[in-house]
Order: sequence, then C-alpha cells, then structure tokens
Amino acid sequence: MNYDLPRGLINASFVEGIDKESVETYRTHYAALNPWLDYWAASPSGEVRISERDSPSSAFRKSEFYNDWLAPQGNMTAAVGLRLDVDAHNIIHVAWHYSESNAADYDEPAAAILDNVKGTFADAVRAAALLRDGVEHRLRFGAVIDRIDGAALLVERDRRIREVNAEAIAGLQAGDVFSGAGGMLHLRDAGAQRWLEENVSRLIGGLPVTAASTVIRNEERILRVSLTAAPDHVERGFPALVHPRPVVLVVVRLLAGGEARIDDTSLRFAFGLSTAEVRLCEVLANGHSLADAAEMLGISEGTVRQRVKVVFQKTGTHRQGELIAMLGRFRL
Repeated sequence: MNYDLPRGLINASFVEGIDKESVETYRTHYAALNPWLDYWAASPSGEVRISERDSPSSAFRKSEFYNDWLAPQGNMTAAVGLRLDVDAHNIIHVAWHYSESNAADYDEPAAAILDNVKGTFADAVRAAALLRDGVEHRLRFGAVIDRIDGAALLVERDRRIREVNAEAIAGLQAGDVFSGAGGMLHLRDAGAQRWLEENVSRLIGGLPVTAASTVIRNEERILRVSLTAAPDHVERGFPALVHPRPVVLVVVRLLAGGEARIDDTSLRFAFGLSTAEVRLCEVLANGHSLADAAEMLGISEGTVRQRVKVVFQKTGTHRQGELIAMLGRFRL
C-alpha cells in the first residue's frame, strides 16, 4: 500500500490473497479507521515490525475496523510489516498477514524473510520514485501556461511552485500581489490567501470547490485569481506505485486599474511603428484622449492627430476604438 498518512488516504495498492470487494471497502472506508496506521506513522523507515509483539490487534478488538473488516477476513489478525518512505505523502507499507493462531509459529520466520528481502523492496520504491520524478520532468506545462493571458503558476501540494510563465515571474519579482517566499505561493490579501490554501488543498485531493475564483483589490487595481486542477497524465488503471504529484493551475488576471503596458518589440515588428508611434499607442491603450496624449507626450494636439493617422495606415485600422481593440493583443 502507498499511504498518504497526513490525509488518511491510499494513493495506490497492490494486494494478493484478499478478495477485490474487501480491498475496495478498505480503500474507501476502513483504511481511515485502521488503528495500525497510527502505529506505522510513528515507526522508522526500513525496520521490520511484528504486530503481535509491537502492536497486537487484540488491543483494538472493540473497534469498528476489527469487528467489521479485519476479523471477517478470517486470516489477517496478525502480521509482519515494513515501512519505506518516499516523501511525507507517499509512505509505502509492505505487510504480510496471517491468523493470530499462527502467530507463534509464523512471526519470527516471516520477519526474517521480510528482513532479507527488504533491500529489494527498497530498490523498487526508489525506482518508483525516480519514475515519478522522470514523468514530472517530461510532462511540463510550460508551452501551455506561456499562452495564458495573465500570470500563470503551477503549484503542488502546500502551494509549492513548480512552473511559472513570464508574467508570473514579473509578478513574483514585484511582490505586490503575490510572492514566492520559500518556494511557495502566497497572496498578499489575507482573505484571498485563506481561500487559496483551502481550495488548492481540495483540488489536489480531487474534491470539488465552491468558488474556483476570487477577486482582490491591490491599490488601484482589481484582479481575479482562478484555480483549475491540472490533468495528472496518468493512464487510468496504470499500476504505478508512486504517481506524479498533482498540480493546480493558478491564474492571476488584471480586471481593471493599473497602467497597460504594450509589447513594443512585437508591435514594431508587426507594423513597422516608430518609437514615438508606439509610445502614442501605449497612451491611447490606457484610455487617454488625444488631448491628454498631447499633454503627456509634450507635443501639439495637431501632431498627435497626424501621428494617429499614420498609425491607422500602418496597422490597417480606421477608428481609435478599433486601434485600441487591436492593441489589446499586444498588451503585456
């Protein structure tokens, strides 16, 4: 079994000798009630343990787990086991069960066998972890998030940042809306931060969220933060011991306020605009009038009007509103 012990979940299981229905009920219900997991959570990695010696099932005979699941199996009330760690949310538990009546004869030989083969199990777990890391390295989302309009970040469990696009890098450097202290995503708005923590955790756990986006205000700007669970890229039914870590896409978009910046290099390349024409476009893209532009650029209003006509010709636009709409494609 691959357990996520902090969350009380099973990531993956490979079971022999137990009927499939019992395994499924264990995964979906009884694993969360298993008293042995508290014992295993405190056990050191790599040590073989014997249940009847270290944590006998008789200690929890009155529990729902014992009476409704363990005892009905008929031959599983004793065991030897081994814990092998990948990370905090991937704890591999190798267990060999048998009946309590056989424990006196089976415990020591079973523990000796498990101790002899634990090196092989450890190698398998390391290989599974390396496979997971290789899959994560190859399945990057950079090409996708680079095309997103806004600051886009992929975060793992606990909001650890895995990938970002160029706008997110600029946002992290500015640090006025969000930051990446300790490699983790933090929103400056306290209420939005609580929303982020709760909903990233739910999406990572495969749970629905009531609000996939929230709106925050930062000085004169209004921004929307939205969350989406990214696909896990694991084929359904694929027998992987350690699956790739799930990620959530966080997108921060400016809704209103702030100064629009134009990608002047792309604009010049696309239409052959001069530096003065690009500066005029940037002023108009921020909602200023021709009179405002003349004052801001230090030129006459007549010069502004003539320059706008040249921009219209070069860009194939005919009205100021059409020009501004077109400039939206070049907004940073």
